[in-house]
Amino acid sequence: MATNKNEHLQKVLETHDINKVENIDKFIAKKNKVKEALNNKFSSEKASNSIDSGSYAKKTAINTKFDIDCCIPFLKKEKEDDNGFATLEEMFDSVYKYLRNEYTEEDDDIIKEDVRKQKVSIGLKFDIDGEDFQMDVVPGRERPKNSDYNSNNTDLSLHIHPPNRSKKEEDEGKIRIKTNIKKHVDLLAGSGRVHERKVAKLLKVWKTERKNKNGGKLIKSFMMELYTKEAFDNSDEIPIGLWEKVKMVMNHIIDNITENNLVDPVNSSNIVSDAMSDTAKSDTKRDMKKTIKEVDEDSDKIKEYFPINEDYNDDDNGSESKSSSASVLSTSKFG
Repeated sequence: MATNKNEHLQKVLETHDINKVENIDKFIAKKNKVKEALNNKFSSEKASNSIDSGSYAKKTAINTKFDIDCCIPFLKKEKEDDNGFATLEEMFDSVYKYLRNEYTEEDDDIIKEDVRKQKVSIGLKFDIDGEDFQMDVVPGRERPKNSDYNSNNTDLSLHIHPPNRSKKEEDEGKIRIKTNIKKHVDLLAGSGRVHERKVAKLLKVWKTERKNKNGGKLIKSFMMELYTKEAFDNSDEIPIGLWEKVKMVMNHIIDNITENNLVDPVNSSNIVSDAMSDTAKSDTKRDMKKTIKEVDEDSDKIKEYFPINEDYNDDDNGSESKSSSASVLSTSKFG
């Protein structure tokens, strides 16, 4: 009997629900502890309290691969008596040194070696009740001037850690990037973007499964979210059914990923697609074409490309889901 593609994808969404993770409440509590520690440590340098960021904030996270992140906005030091940081590198290194050398002394769930510099963030890996929890802290500095960060202006400059630059960024000597994390969170927010969030989550399931099976690098999650928004915004008529919506976005990616720049909607000078190698773009395009072709020819193939998370499958032989005691949270949460 042929697989009902839309019913299957709905089950994929249900079993990949982030709130089914048993320790999600402990992870959220840890995120909040880090935010509070940052707020206290940098009370005179911060432009505002730490804000939530990333896929959890955007409600596009899945439970097979996720982290829960935050961003701390800092003041720009322009005069000697200003609070804040004069350079982005100083800002980045100050947060890293605090988290590695001081915060780890206060928190038994993390050691120094599990604090690391990443491209624009500091990565933290906690051991919480025997389970790894990863969190990114993004330091950002207000722009353009001191005390300009407010409810009407949330633009930030991020430091790019040189060893983690893309080849193009390295060739251009790029060490900073303008962004707006609060606006990124809002891109797929609200009741009018429910279908976009569903598609973005399904594409993350697809990407995770492809990487698990084949390795290598594929499209970045943020790019998938941007392409999803583009595809929906540019469509004259949104198709009915989850599979047709996923296919619409995949076809949009296929048509654009190797041909056109993907521009950050909050910073037209930031070409988001430059962060991907040509190989990763080509591999993504090839794999998406293959997925569409095989699923359209044989509906059962959808189970291979978009697998159900059996750890949280309530229908598994009538047994109760492992997630029966999971904490369902509502947060206003970039990660």
